[in-house]
Amino acid sequence: MYRLYRALYTILAGTVLAASGCILQASLRNPLVDHYVLGTGSGALFAVYATLLVLDHVTLWIISLAAAIGGLSALAATILIAESISGSDIAYVLSGIGVTSLFSGLSVLLLYYVSSRCGYASLMLTGTFIQSRLENLPYALIAAILVVLGYVVLAKRLNVVMLGDDHAAQLGVDPGLTRLLASIIAGVSASIIVSQFGVIGFLGLVTPHTARFLLKTSDNRLVIPPAMALGSLLLFTTDTLSRSLVARVVGEVPAGAVISAIGAPFFLVLLVRRFRGGFT
Repeated sequence: MYRLYRALYTILAGTVLAASGCILQASLRNPLVDHYVLGTGSGALFAVYATLLVLDHVTLWIISLAAAIGGLSALAATILIAESISGSDIAYVLSGIGVTSLFSGLSVLLLYYVSSRCGYASLMLTGTFIQSRLENLPYALIAAILVVLGYVVLAKRLNVVMLGDDHAAQLGVDPGLTRLLASIIAGVSASIIVSQFGVIGFLGLVTPHTARFLLKTSDNRLVIPPAMALGSLLLFTTDTLSRSLVARVVGEVPAGAVISAIGAPFFLVLLVRRFRGGFT
């Protein structure tokens, strides 16, 4: 049953993080962002550690709630800082790096106090599915349901918002409300995944671009479903290889660490091309 749960959670987590990346990129009209870049992951993890430190008795529900609050707070801080600077792609990246560094540093400091109470707390820094239990299932399902509902409700609206706020308003779509809903759905769903399995970076950045490249379109109605499938496949494959092959040689490597090692160079390439005006 453990292997079944673990496979199921990689599929659900991949679905959620890929969809949240698509939603954030479209709503903010920024191809360089995902929950990790914007600081949502580190904010959620910090909130989890703080909750474990402050409360004597915690449940998965309390941890998930705390993660959602922490993740949304970090996301809001990044957006506000970026918009106060210039609102450009690079401003979002720089603001996200600052917010991520802040909460990551605070998380590491808290880890020294939390690790004695939660044995797998250190593993959450890089994202792992070692603690795959039946109790995690309702929360992973809630996160997946959120992004599916977000796709149904927002996909068409996001296409309009991508044309610009003025065009969106003329077509009867409130861009501010759409961005707010998109940020809440993406932030809460990604934060729930972080609260259960830790920070898995760059998956939400890689999969939307891959889906757009394969489909030759930016239509979110078409892009989000294959992006979710790619996210599930990539995370499932990475975790399976880590658990079955790499573990025999060097011990199990957290799937989140492997994904970050793949995604970080991809992000740097995108950043350089964007800075040089290589794509729009």
